Amino acid sequence: MLNEWKRLWQAKKWMQKNETFLETWHAHIGHALHLFDYFKKASKPEDVAEAHHLDNILLSRWIEVGLSLGHLEKKRGGKVQTEKSIYKYLSNESPDSVGVILKEMMELHVPTLLAYKDLMRGYDKVTYLEKDYGKTVAETSALLETLAFPKVMRIIKKRKVKSIIDIGCGYAGYLYRIHKQKPDIQLTGVEMHGELYETARQRCKDTPITLHHEDFGQYVHMKARQDMVMMNNLLYYFSPGKRQDVFDHAARILAKKGTLLIMSPLHDSKHGKAFSTAFNSFMSAHENLHPLPSEKEIRDIGRTSGLKLVSVDPVLKEGGWYLLELQKK
Repeated sequence: MLNEWKRLWQAKKWMQKNETFLETWHAHIGHALHLFDYFKKASKPEDVAEAHHLDNILLSRWIEVGLSLGHLEKKRGGKVQTEKSIYKYLSNESPDSVGVILKEMMELHVPTLLAYKDLMRGYDKVTYLEKDYGKTVAETSALLETLAFPKVMRIIKKRKVKSIIDIGCGYAGYLYRIHKQKPDIQLTGVEMHGELYETARQRCKDTPITLHHEDFGQYVHMKARQDMVMMNNLLYYFSPGKRQDVFDHAARILAKKGTLLIMSPLHDSKHGKAFSTAFNSFMSAHENLHPLPSEKEIRDIGRTSGLKLVSVDPVLKEGGWYLLELQKK
């Protein structure tokens, strides 16, 4: 009898743990299908279903879940409205939306982790398609800029940096922010992803920022040495065996006492172990993505390239994201 109660308690525990996933699922569907936008003003579910060609029964079920979670509110006349804070942070129309985080987790990370059952049995690994999710990942990385940028600027000022090249610059968010605060710094961005490059080019068209739609390897023979090389969320695109080449390339284009700045989640980090280990599991499930670097790996590879690791600063502790500063000897 005691064992039955223990078993029941375990079942109850895992059901309760799954409630948080239900919240994320509901929020993702609401963001992905613009449902939070459709219910910005109190509306009848059947009217929304008809106007946007949605399955009326499934929409009703989604609404029931939303009401139970507090994502939606009941109004008079059978109408439903999006809760204000949910609209602010999960609407597609809101400039404060964080919905892209949900998209990356629910469409990219979770399906890959669920595939582990087959992958462990020897099935082919997943292929990460940058053309499908490169934009999503770039938008997620852009959210980290808010946390990382003040730390980046402190290093720029401390090192009296006059020139920067950002490898894998994405939307050129860091470069654009740096230009706004330090317009005298010479700024260069390199981005391989075509759509990201075009977005960055439009953003920077009225600035002196130079952008290149090419591979990093094109810049190893730059005559003008740079005071700083930035590589954010980039190392896991390279296998551990090729990372030494990446650091060697960075060292070649750095001026003496120049700075290599890296932002990345770290394996076996002091903070955010649960997230970083899950992220590492996600990476290892892909044939074209690679394990997260560790602090020790970055220190050792940097030393071989003539770079000394001088600081490791947490950017997002919950996720194990760090800003690492290496200086050329």
